[in-house]
Amino acid sequence: MGEEATSRRPAVVLWSALAAEVVGLAGTFALADTTVLVPEYGGGYGDECTVLLGMALAILPVVVAVLALRTPRNTTAICRAAASWTLALALLIVLVTAGSGPWVFWCAVTMVAACAATVICAGNPPKLPKLPSGVAAAIALVALVAAACGSCSGPYMDYPGVWSAPKGATSLTLTEETAPGQGGHYTLRMGTCTEEGSWAFDYPQMSTSVQVWLHREGAIACIPGHPETQVHIVGGDRAAPVMGLAGLLLTKQ
Repeated sequence: MGEEATSRRPAVVLWSALAAEVVGLAGTFALADTTVLVPEYGGGYGDECTVLLGMALAILPVVVAVLALRTPRNTTAICRAAASWTLALALLIVLVTAGSGPWVFWCAVTMVAACAATVICAGNPPKLPKLPSGVAAAIALVALVAAACGSCSGPYMDYPGVWSAPKGATSLTLTEETAPGQGGHYTLRMGTCTEEGSWAFDYPQMSTSVQVWLHREGAIACIPGHPETQVHIVGGDRAAPVMGLAGLLLTKQ
């Protein structure tokens, strides 16, 4: 009886780890809004990405060493290691597209459970039940597909249109008069002041972020400063992006 109870303990732990992974993924995808436009030039999710990637990388030497030296045919451990890496990739995709937030806690729960289960499988003979590890690998693959398909990839570039501040105090109209993606004409209205000029995307770009420059040479300047003013996305989502212009927040109509 004692040996049977001892042999059941790893299985109970593996099933418990799988349950923790499912709960963590549910919390992650329920709380993380992947339609949100991550503020450009903010870098608000760098620390979280580093933590999750570090957790995934930290487990690799242990898994490789144990599998190679002790149980080279431990398919259960291999499935668990693959699941851990797949989950790490899925959560990193969500982090990049959704930015940081309190939901990151559930990412950590998922990765801790996945890494713990991997260590248990790698450190024991291949007598453990294969079902929880196979289920974990399948769930990890589903999470990766969901993260890739449900996330908005790429920076926001649909700038042409009318942007306005709350109560209509300020509005910026960008019309695309040249070739698509090259720029055009803009009209800025702030109270009784009207400013006109040309706008263009920032080329060459040094990152994946997209910024727009308003060229105001010879124009009536409603905003004091340099003849070129930077405009870029600071938040919102694909349905209602928010643009930052000289301290003002403009929402696309």
